Amino acid sequence: MDETVFKRDEKGKKLSRETATTVKKIRFKETSIELQRMIKIGRDDDNDIVIKDDPLVSRRHALIGQRGNEFYVQDKDSTNGTFVNNNPVHKGKKVQLKQGDVVMVGKTKLEIL
Repeated sequence: MDETVFKRDEKGKKLSRETATTVKKIRFKETSIELQRMIKIGRDDDNDIVIKDDPLVSRRHALIGQRGNEFYVQDKDSTNGTFVNNNPVHKGKKVQLKQGDVVMVGKTKLEIL
């Protein structure tokens, strides 16, 4: 019998820590981007992922970075926040990403492949 595991309870936290993360690409508007470096996301042209058509995205909204073999997302003090699977990314915190996660900046979805 399958059991529902919630990421916020102790069992979920333990499973999350023990589960290997394998993230290689992020998909954005039918484009796949290799995750080999830090990726800046926002409205400004100097970002790696530029989102001009979403007014809820800040100029420097978020970044995706790498720590060892794991990838994470971090909100860069955006006005409307960053979300991973509908859970808010608290300012200054890094949230680990895994394959299948959906990062929301404004109303724009970024899928982790």
